[in-house]
Amino acid sequence: MSKDAGLGADAARARETVLAAAIRPCVEADQVVAPTLRAAYESAVRGRRQLRAIAADIESAVANQRGLALDTPAGAAAFSRFLAVKTKDINLVVAETTAHARAGATALESLGPSYQAVGFGSKPEEPPPAPVPFPPYQPKVWGACRARGQDPEKVVRTFYHAPMSAGFRSLPAGDSVLYCGNGKYGLLHVEKEHEAQWDQIANARWPTAGNWRYLADYAIAQALAYPERVEYNQDNDTFAVYRRISSSDGTYVFTTRVVISASDGKIITAFPQTKG
Repeated sequence: MSKDAGLGADAARARETVLAAAIRPCVEADQVVAPTLRAAYESAVRGRRQLRAIAADIESAVANQRGLALDTPAGAAAFSRFLAVKTKDINLVVAETTAHARAGATALESLGPSYQAVGFGSKPEEPPPAPVPFPPYQPKVWGACRARGQDPEKVVRTFYHAPMSAGFRSLPAGDSVLYCGNGKYGLLHVEKEHEAQWDQIANARWPTAGNWRYLADYAIAQALAYPERVEYNQDNDTFAVYRRISSSDGTYVFTTRVVISASDGKIITAFPQTKG
């Protein structure tokens, strides 16, 4: 073997070692996923089987009307105790199944960094803004939209949003995009429904700080990056995010309310509230 061939083989082995080390976290994560999913499935099947058995016991008891003797105090009391026991059994099955599901979800969520380390999964692209007053906050330039909504998917501005969680819904940290949209979402919706509100506060409290979009840019960015309250709406699968906005001297001025999609963080609307 020539010297060059030997060096090439050494380099190849070294590269293989580096690649193996790089993907090891992902491989280890893969080894956790299958057992976790299998355990979740088995827990769900076991829970359904237990609930069917409880339901069968109740149906059997109800079918035996003569044996229940519900027309007597003793029979009514016995049936009441029977239902109480079955209710306790149902609650126990639900609690155990829910606990298993949550444990599995936590285990799977913990694997995210392992996959992100080798390039899988989404990562926030827009950094969070500095938590400074307005002004001296410097807003970013917003993209222009045609008034008739010919380009609803055009990006106006990308904001960073912190991890969101409310009710049973969660959204990891990432980007919230304000699109041109139309009358129902995005910048065109904000201009149609809430520009007057933004403009009134901007002119009254910060008349020299630029137009209403500057204030909206600041308020939306702060609310999404540093939310004080998050509410989930199951009807339309959205998060409502709130943050109180104060002047540089600490005086409360208004509360920002930003509504985003709970699936991808897209901004639906944003407006100021002087109450709440």
